[in-house]
Amino acid sequence: MYKTEVEVAKSIALMAGDIMREYFWADQGREIKEDGTPLTIADTMINSVVIRELAEHFPDDIVIGEEESTGDYGMGRRWFCDPIDGTKAFTWGVPTAMFSLALVVDGKPVLGVCYEPMLDVFYHAVQGGRAYRNDDEIYVNTADLSTGILGTISSQWRIRNEASYLDTLLENHVEMAAFSGAVAKIVRVAEGRFVGYIEELANAHDVAAAQVILEAAGGVITSLHGEPLDYSKPFKGIVSSNTIVHNELVTICRKAYEK
Repeated sequence: MYKTEVEVAKSIALMAGDIMREYFWADQGREIKEDGTPLTIADTMINSVVIRELAEHFPDDIVIGEEESTGDYGMGRRWFCDPIDGTKAFTWGVPTAMFSLALVVDGKPVLGVCYEPMLDVFYHAVQGGRAYRNDDEIYVNTADLSTGILGTISSQWRIRNEASYLDTLLENHVEMAAFSGAVAKIVRVAEGRFVGYIEELANAHDVAAAQVILEAAGGVITSLHGEPLDYSKPFKGIVSSNTIVHNELVTICRKAYEK
């Protein structure tokens, strides 16, 4: 199922990777958007390529991109794209930035392709199938918070002023990895390196593709309150995990946001 869509998505990912590699060492034309996040020439170029290629192959589908869209949220077939997830890392010269593209049908992600161009690594999955890193199947681990690594936000300002759930994790001596790139952290949950990842500002285009991959690898992703994600409308905030630590992470987040 979705064989053609997977091939088209992988082809687009390779085009995106070429652009990311071209501008990784070059003048990126870095700007700061209204929300305080960076924007580069590569972001806008890749978003345009995604719209162009998907219009050629699937003219009736809508694209929801971080920088440019062809329509709005809703039911039916929609492609969710983050041209460069982890743009901060991209501008820092840190190779954790990834391309992300997902097909969402009636509010549920059914296909995900994520590409790490600096390592030339593909992650992909189709709903109901298995998750792959290149040609190798990947699976979540069976660790708990006392033995595993938890991915967290990288913003020092947010860590200090907003993310009070981190206090509980620190008190419980949870080992945490903080770097830029939501997709890079979620796929590391999927491949068994991390036990989970929390991001209270994650949007639909940030996590749609990674959700398919994580679930196919045996993991789970929900809202901060443990509810299923609905891609037919905008949302913010996710908890992703190997399932073993999920309830614990959701409980920690709930208590933090009830304060």
